[in-house]
This record gives sequence, C-alpha cells and structure tokens, in this order.
Amino acid sequence: MRPHVELIQDSDLILRPAELPGGEGRAFQRNLSVDEEDGSASTHVFFDTAWHRPEGYAHADIEWYVVKGAVKIGDRLLGKGGYIRAPGGLKVPKISVAQGTEVLLFREYGDWGFTRSKKNRDKLVLRGGNTGSAEAGELTIVESHRMEWMPNVYEGDTQRFLKLKLLYHDPAPADDSKKGFVTMLAWAPPGWSDNRLVHHPVFEEAYTLDGHLVYNFGTLDAGTYFFRPAMVKHGHFVAGEERGWMGFFRLDGSLINWITVNERVIVEGDAVNYDPVTQAPLMAGIPVRSRSSGDWDLDGQ
Repeated sequence: MRPHVELIQDSDLILRPAELPGGEGRAFQRNLSVDEEDGSASTHVFFDTAWHRPEGYAHADIEWYVVKGAVKIGDRLLGKGGYIRAPGGLKVPKISVAQGTEVLLFREYGDWGFTRSKKNRDKLVLRGGNTGSAEAGELTIVESHRMEWMPNVYEGDTQRFLKLKLLYHDPAPADDSKKGFVTMLAWAPPGWSDNRLVHHPVFEEAYTLDGHLVYNFGTLDAGTYFFRPAMVKHGHFVAGEERGWMGFFRLDGSLINWITVNERVIVEGDAVNYDPVTQAPLMAGIPVRSRSSGDWDLDGQ
C-alpha cells in the first residue's frame, strides 16, 4: 500500500539510478511515491544521455508522460505532452530517448522488471492488473497537445470551467470486480475556485506541470506532487490569477466526488497527564510532506 503523500516537492527528493533495465544510456530518477508491497511506483526520470531500449515486455503496467524533450517509440516521435501506456506483458516497441528528456514514469501492479524474451514473458503472470475489460490490453499513444480541453465530464458545469484532457480510460467491467484506471490532464483557469470539501472512493495522484493552486493541504506549484488514498477529504481550491493551474492526474477508478458542505471539526476531551495550554495539539494521520512545503499549520488549517 502506498503512503499518503501531501505534499512533496520534486526537487527535494534524491536522484538515484533509474530503474530501466535492458536499456543503453544513463538515466536517473526521483521516487515520488512507491508501494513496497507490489512494486507500483510514481517516478520522475531524467535522461542524462541519449537512451535506447529494444522491444520487449515490462512486468508492470507502465505509463510515460513526456515533461520535456523527445521520446521515439516504434515509428512515433513524441515531444512535450506525449503519453504512452502499456499493460504488463504487452510487447512494447523499441524506445529511444533524446538527451535531456524528462519523463513522468508510472508502474502499477509490478516492479521494474523487463524481459526481451517471449519465453520468459510466458513464465510470468503479466496480465495488466488495471485492465478492467475482458479484452487484451493495447498500447496507447497520445499527443496531448493535439487534444482540445473538454468540460469536466465527471461533474459537468458544476465545477465552474475546470477543463480536462482524457489520456486513458479503462472502464470497469460490468461486475465491478476491478477498477478501471483513469489518466488525464486537468486545467483550472486563472481565478478558478471551488469552496467545497470532497473525497473519492478511488486513489488520486497528481503532479503539477504549471501554475499555482491553493487548498487545505498547501500550495501546488510546478513540481509539486501528491498521492492521496481513497476517502481522504480535501478541498477549498483557488487557482492562481495569472496562469491558473495544470496538472497530470491518475486515479484507480472513475472519479466520483462525494461532497461535504458546512464542514466542521470538533475535538473535545479532558487532559489526563499533560497541560493542554502549553503542549501543542496533535493531528492523527498527517501525511508525508517534504521540506519545501513547510511545516503543518495545525492552527490555521
């Protein structure tokens, strides 16, 4: 299970050798969040040199989003905003990456393993864990800069002009035995706000690509990341007045907003062995936070 991360600034994290076996070249990564039980991870990869890997099979479901630079997969050349998704065990074409490229790389339901051999692949259980439908998984390649921003399909106009680009949507099967993953870009126009408190039945993670957004857990600036497990309440959003805010989102199911209004938190009780005046209050369940985000303001938030 991944820990609740809220908020982490990418630049605070340690650079380590990238987990990209089978390739030639030098790359490093920052781990945004990791599930130590099944190997799932969200990372930011920096290609220090040109990098190349022949076709083969990844053990995990993988997603790449090009933050800057260029990635060639098969015969397709992707620049900034390019997106690739492949379920575990699907043959992925050869990949070449230009020096200086940066990629958000996500693994789900598996570790960093990679094999070029179909014989080795067939020995492993590599069915894409987040493929909700009965059909075999497919390779998804999207150039997001060619897409139009669309209204928020999850709430229509009630979120006051919040816009989306749907990069990948794997609908859940009829029996709902699995969740259907969703990957998208979201854009909050300058001055956009939503004063509601919300929570979801699915996890939600986001990496800020541009702009500024203030809410109860802090401020989302470029390079800020969160991973929020299901059922965590969050809200009261205000986007920056100059450029608004844009982020890359992943969810392990269709987004459902459960709304809370007129919210209040009341904690009462009698102190037993401490002085409630001189000893600061504590908040249970404070998520992981990095130094650039500053200390928690337990009185103001």
